Amino acid sequence: MSEPLPEISVVLPTFNRLPALVENFGSVRSLLGVSEIVVVVDGSTDGTADWLAALSDPKVKLVEQSQRGSPAARNAGIAAARGRWILMTEDDCFLPSDFAVTLLEVARKRDAQIVSAPWLAIAARDEMTSALEEARARARPSIGLRTHPGVFPATDLETPFLNGVVLARRDVFAAVHYDESLGGNAWREETSMFLTATERGFRCVLTPRTAVFQLDQWEGGQRRARLDYETWAIRNNWRFLRTHSATLRRMGEIRSPVTEQARFVAERGWAVLRGWSEARWAELVARLRGHRVGRGAGPSG
Repeated sequence: MSEPLPEISVVLPTFNRLPALVENFGSVRSLLGVSEIVVVVDGSTDGTADWLAALSDPKVKLVEQSQRGSPAARNAGIAAARGRWILMTEDDCFLPSDFAVTLLEVARKRDAQIVSAPWLAIAARDEMTSALEEARARARPSIGLRTHPGVFPATDLETPFLNGVVLARRDVFAAVHYDESLGGNAWREETSMFLTATERGFRCVLTPRTAVFQLDQWEGGQRRARLDYETWAIRNNWRFLRTHSATLRRMGEIRSPVTEQARFVAERGWAVLRGWSEARWAELVARLRGHRVGRGAGPSG
């Protein structure tokens, strides 16, 4: 008799983020309703594969490949997973134990094929309850292309503008893949995927019933030097806008790819300039303080 397929498989790509994985992987292993966890080690050189193997967890399936980027790692994990539903998550995300089953319940209730929940940054796990209450108190009736991923909808909301942690039915991935041409930091890989799914008739829902939590900022992954990061963001955003311009215009999210890209470039450029100015100012203040301390540190008469 063949082994029954798992109801939910988790797919988690990672690249040189072992500390983040150590911090958050326990929450993934504790998820209710999950029978399989596929971890794609995308060319990591920090001991991630050895750490995972040492867990000796029969639920954990390790996929190793040379570094090909986040979209390719996601696609490889999906190909290796066996579940009827696939929960895509990330190495820097902490998930409540009922996260997967809550999303599955919403999917069945709303007849949706892709379901996600908002993403919240917190300083410690004991802040989860208060962070949820505060975010739900500021809920909005609509979510758009430029809405921050931490914004909650007032109720279950049909929208393709989801963060990267989603539960999706397997047949979605038979029709749609993550765009591997989005290189570098893979900017817009998730939104492009969900818009493509929407264009092909799948239903995406964002629910306020739970949330994804990020406990810290971590090195590795798709982090890179600021100018390099912004260059890739601009390149990938332009590809995203050209690919989905008709859908985004129909939804009232953009007027045209050109005007939206110009706005995007201006905003990103201003953010880089502001960050550079703030860093230089902080350096100047530190030097002045050090100079004053040095002048006052001589021997007393």
